[in-house]
Amino acid sequence: MTRARPSVRRILLWGLLGLAVVVVVLNWTYGRLPVTPQPTGRFLQLAGLKLRYLERPGPEPAVLLIHGLPGTAEDFEDVTPLIGHRTVAIDRPGYGFSTGGYFPFDRQLQAVHEAIERLHLGRPILVGHSYGGAISLAYAERHPSEVRGLVLVDAAATCTHNSAFARAQARFVKFVELPVISELSDVTFSQLLRTASADPAESEAFSPNPVNQRHHQRVLAINLKHGNLEAYAGETVAANGVIEGLNRGIAEIHVPAVVVQGAQDKLVKSECGRRLAATLPDARLEMVQGGHMVPYTHPAAVAAAVQSLAR
Repeated sequence: MTRARPSVRRILLWGLLGLAVVVVVLNWTYGRLPVTPQPTGRFLQLAGLKLRYLERPGPEPAVLLIHGLPGTAEDFEDVTPLIGHRTVAIDRPGYGFSTGGYFPFDRQLQAVHEAIERLHLGRPILVGHSYGGAISLAYAERHPSEVRGLVLVDAAATCTHNSAFARAQARFVKFVELPVISELSDVTFSQLLRTASADPAESEAFSPNPVNQRHHQRVLAINLKHGNLEAYAGETVAANGVIEGLNRGIAEIHVPAVVVQGAQDKLVKSECGRRLAATLPDARLEMVQGGHMVPYTHPAAVAAAVQSLAR
């Protein structure tokens, strides 16, 4: 009996070592993240950060499109050709090809303000998807005279709430993104973990619609890279407090608005969209069939909402 114990320990040790080798191999095969593509569009140097944007020419009023958490300016690539006005879609600070890392909510609002001034957008219509909807609402609350209208697409407001599990995941991401730890985890397991987590997250966001493969590829090649991950983790942890503060002022936002809400949205429940449209003084509700990724599944509905405000 006593001689068997070292043998058992050796078996366990070799088993753990073999498992570690399998994880590392999978990390560099199945889990290996694609190469980040070269950015398109233009860059704007703001105070302390570089902001990337995609612009389409057209008549006034201008339209500024603000993606969610995470995301890139390309989230509106099916929407902007249908609008018929000048459009500017940005990579929010922290995301896409803009300066990476976590930028607090107030800095996000400041970047929107700077972009509007520097790009001479006048009084734009703001289109905000998901967390971009929260940013659009807060901006209109602070600068109502500078906003012509709001299109709030599956906007993170009213009863939207990140679960304790989602916040715990975000804190783990913040830990893994620390210096040295991020380099070690990259070569051992984190690519595999990020790749494996992308599929269920994408399925939940698009459900019941199929996942858009262009979006899925961008998530892997851009949003799961360092910088973007830091931004995602920081905003996920802070989001509940941000939305709670935002909700206190929604009833005072006197800006024409259209709330476009996915009826089967699993991330921003349909009742949250209904409540938002009922609380905003000058808003109407446009329900569409499908999940959270309405800019991909119903781009014409988003464009029509913009056009109704432009008129």
